[in-house]
Amino acid sequence: MAGRRKIQELEISKKINMRKILIILILVTTSTAFAQLIKKGETEIFRFKTSGGKTAIICTGENENYIVYRFGTNGKVELVYPAALNIDSWQLFTYSYYFRGGGKENAGLDLNYLSFENNGYLYKLYQEYSAETESETAGIIVTGANGVETDIKAVKNSVKGSLVDLRYMDKLKRGQ
Repeated sequence: MAGRRKIQELEISKKINMRKILIILILVTTSTAFAQLIKKGETEIFRFKTSGGKTAIICTGENENYIVYRFGTNGKVELVYPAALNIDSWQLFTYSYYFRGGGKENAGLDLNYLSFENNGYLYKLYQEYSAETESETAGIIVTGANGVETDIKAVKNSVKGSLVDLRYMDKLKRGQ
């Protein structure tokens, strides 16, 4: 009888340990998936959600040692650019802007763009503000080698951060 009780206690102990292991695995998997769009130590510069439930994000590494674009969900990152996250990454992006102050009376504008090329596609993130219409738009235009453009617009009120933060980053190439 005592032997049978010890076997039962051992089986109960195994079940409890298996549950603990399962819970730990779930937590590790979940936290790893969440960390895919933004990695530990990175600073988020700009992000937005799309109507398809995906997120576009621009981050910089610790001490601004790299810049990276990611697109996808926390469960599945579909695009990371560039692949090598180092100081050279800054020269793979081009930043351009146009600013006209003066408010509504002068049809003020603040137009900001960050672009890069990858596998024959041109990606152009944009964040635009018009004082005249008091409107802001954001998104990314993807242009294929055939010249066909796809405009992936940001969901209203999903934009966090600003491309303006890149305006004075000397590490970036400058466009017109």
